[in-house]
Amino acid sequence: MKLSEYGVFNAAGAGKGRRKAGEAAKKEIRVAGKTENDVYRVLGLPYIPPEIREDSGEIEAAQAGTLPELVEIEDIRGDLHCHSSYSDGAATLAEVAAGGKKRGYSYILVTDHSRSLHIANGLSPERLRRQLAEIDSINAKLKGFKLLKGSEVDILPDGSLDMDEALLARLDVVYVAIHSKFKMGRDAMTKRVIRAMENPHANVLAHPTGRLIGVRDAFEIDMQEVIRAAARTGTAIEINAHPARLDLDAATCRAAAAAGVMIGIGTDTHVLSELDYMLYGIGTARRGWLTKANILNTRTARELLSLLRKEPK
Repeated sequence: MKLSEYGVFNAAGAGKGRRKAGEAAKKEIRVAGKTENDVYRVLGLPYIPPEIREDSGEIEAAQAGTLPELVEIEDIRGDLHCHSSYSDGAATLAEVAAGGKKRGYSYILVTDHSRSLHIANGLSPERLRRQLAEIDSINAKLKGFKLLKGSEVDILPDGSLDMDEALLARLDVVYVAIHSKFKMGRDAMTKRVIRAMENPHANVLAHPTGRLIGVRDAFEIDMQEVIRAAARTGTAIEINAHPARLDLDAATCRAAAAAGVMIGIGTDTHVLSELDYMLYGIGTARRGWLTKANILNTRTARELLSLLRKEPK
């Protein structure tokens, strides 16, 4: 066969003997090119999604019939990273709930910052308790939707968490994240993050490399060691879908999934319109060969909390 911008042609017989160029061209029959599916069909392959066309084993997987069924935006039941006006977000809790319902979600995890992140108006223990009470009040009035109680808890320089154990235990889902001391060496940063993941209350490691695209490079960290620790401790890792971060990258997503580590997708929303950034997280997940089974927030709220070994509060 022969491929050009005009399609795929069966070139059998073309060039045999001493035909003129025009005569050879007449022998060619177009066999595909109207759709991408047709191109793969004539090659004897199933359709390969565009996101994984990177010469990273997708052709061999197609030949073997082992291509993954990639996650779709329609599979997502909720957002796992959202800030409210309690910290540095613009929307009230009630507005966050309304924004989630509008997008057809059944839950949103509220992840306002913990107390040490003063620049983001991190919550003191008293303010967090007040927030949890307000979430209970809002949830009592909602049908078919729930605000989940969470926090984006700072990982302190020694790897401990910026919240006491009693408060951590009151949360549905605990995100842990680096927001300081970005210049630590690779070994020290890796140990810092792993110590945080070893806390029995830690559920999800947020924006794992700390990069801000065009602003700040990823900090030095051994993500393979982090993935091994995540598998050992049952900690999920986030794809931060915000276009300023897009953290994890696709290759690390694939490595995490191969190790049996669950992935949560969160938009890191600070303004309600940013809930629509979920699409970018899905794009990264698809590039990382992730399926519905690999993603935390393809589950119902009850299934999600059960998977994280916690019961609904």
